[in-house]
Amino acid sequence: MKKIAIASGILLAAAAMTAQAHPEHEGYVTQTNDTIWRTGFGECWRNGFWKEEDAMHAIEGCDGYQKPVVAEPAPAPAPAPAPKPVVKNIQVTEQHIVYFDFDSTEVKSVAEITSYVAGLTKLEGITLSGHADKLGASEYNLALSRKRVNAVADALVEGGVDRGLITTDYQGETKPVKACAKDTKTCLAENRRVEVTINGVKQVQQ
Repeated sequence: MKKIAIASGILLAAAAMTAQAHPEHEGYVTQTNDTIWRTGFGECWRNGFWKEEDAMHAIEGCDGYQKPVVAEPAPAPAPAPAPKPVVKNIQVTEQHIVYFDFDSTEVKSVAEITSYVAGLTKLEGITLSGHADKLGASEYNLALSRKRVNAVADALVEGGVDRGLITTDYQGETKPVKACAKDTKTCLAENRRVEVTINGVKQVQQ
């Protein structure tokens, strides 16, 4: 009778432990804290409903345990290529002014002009218009404005501009840009000039 009672107790304990199987550890006997019971040899204690596929629900160390496979994160999509700039050729008109000292035809610099021309896709033409202030005789000032415009033309040709694309004109003192209450060399300085108008084609990005 004592042996029967002991056997019955073992069966009741096993049944109790079987009833405690946790859904995440299906097929194994768990304790009240949801950990899997282990034998004296450290093996996970299966219940009567254990199936081969239950191994994936066990914990590391149980027979048949399969470590979950973590999928590698998908690579980030490659950035979209930047749109290529649209290059267009447009007609341009640029104006410059070359100033002169009193009664002088010396050209100080045309570097800014030749630099702009060099950046054009195509130079279509340059128009030069020479001027003088009102000091002195009109005939002298007309000749002086012609010498000034020719001096600028020579400087541009020396800077690489095709002389065949240069058109010249001279006005003497007839087209001042500044009037002075008292006609002095300093006040009239803006009238001693050669106006440079450049027409061409320039490449731009849009």
